[in-house]
Amino acid sequence: MTISASIATADSLALAALVLAAVVTDLRSRRIPNRLVLAGLALAVASHAAALLTGAPSLAGPAWWAPLAGLLTAGLALMPLHLLRACGAGDVKLMAMAGAFLGAPAALRAVLFTLLVGGVLSVFYMLGRGVAAQAFANLRFMLTEWLLRVRGGGQGIALAPLASTAARLPYGVAISAGTLIVLLSPTGG
Repeated sequence: MTISASIATADSLALAALVLAAVVTDLRSRRIPNRLVLAGLALAVASHAAALLTGAPSLAGPAWWAPLAGLLTAGLALMPLHLLRACGAGDVKLMAMAGAFLGAPAALRAVLFTLLVGGVLSVFYMLGRGVAAQAFANLRFMLTEWLLRVRGGGQGIALAPLASTAARLPYGVAISAGTLIVLLSPTGG
């Protein structure tokens, strides 16, 4: 195995291990630890630097700024869900960390797969927990609040938060699946 294949394989395995560890913590506590995300970011940057210094290809791409571009692409792409309270800040940080490993083009593919998997999981989760009616009421509330803010130029009427939530989907599962789909795809990360 050449050095370039070793770095790419190590990056893929490290990223897979990190997103799977996030799934375990998300399922147990509905939280994704910052230390996991920060360790992943440090590893992504260090691995990318090692690849550049040895002339080996990096998962993120050939540019020195590729991990940053991937981090921003993935984080910003998931941010609207966080702003709509459809996912947590830990989910956005996990997606951004995966993006730092993958680089912008693959990070965007991972976000798209994450959204698809998340949508399917959401339907099964709602039906399995019998909370579909509450979930749709919450969606109507979020869209109404958003429309009021848009009409008011960002200064719309503030609605009182909902008294109950339908259920909290561990979105780390969707992020892990979306990331692993990209890693296992023929085009790779």
